[in-house]
Amino acid sequence: MWLVSTEMKILFWIFFRTGAVNSAAGSAYAEFGNTKVIVSVFGPRESKKAMVYSDVGRLNCNVSCTTFATPARGLGSDNKEFSSMLHKALEGAIMLETFPKTTVDVFALVLESGGSDLPVVISCASLALADAGIMMYDLVAGVSVSCLGRNLIIDPILEEESFQDGSLMITCMPSRYEVTQLSITGEWSTAKLNEAMHLCLDACSKLDKIMRACLKEAASASLD
Repeated sequence: MWLVSTEMKILFWIFFRTGAVNSAAGSAYAEFGNTKVIVSVFGPRESKKAMVYSDVGRLNCNVSCTTFATPARGLGSDNKEFSSMLHKALEGAIMLETFPKTTVDVFALVLESGGSDLPVVISCASLALADAGIMMYDLVAGVSVSCLGRNLIIDPILEEESFQDGSLMITCMPSRYEVTQLSITGEWSTAKLNEAMHLCLDACSKLDKIMRACLKEAASASLD
């Protein structure tokens, strides 16, 4: 568990745990403030869809929410936009050539939506893939920033997201200094956008250290 304090006096808890689902090849659970996410990975396994032989494997991603994830009950469902963005964030980090003509399935479930859901899902999914032993070039860390007036807020909560003037999300492979996805909404000045990007990248680097510590702890525990 990690308490983060930034110059903007933002405080939030981060918690990761791998091996959360026994029936999966790999899994992870994450808490960022009030946001709670669990991700299960299955495969590599033979693709259910008929396909011509390919030198690379397939990545399938699905993000859904429980019916009690949001304050408005009964709204749980598959989120096609989040599923597509999760796929985009992870695909470039996975060595798809290591499992030709097979599929790796990533199922993410938002148990509680407290804000910044997608970057939490992406970071958690990256850990689940590592827990499953899927070969990757690097872990993928995701961070979002909201602009509220002149203030920038890292990983905003739901209330902050509802009043934001703009948002920025970056997912990256910190050790390789490569961005896998960049999403921007709202109007940004060049200076403010540069500031937000630096905040995201710096936070991704710090988050990467926490994710690696989680994997090392899990590996050590398995040897005991």
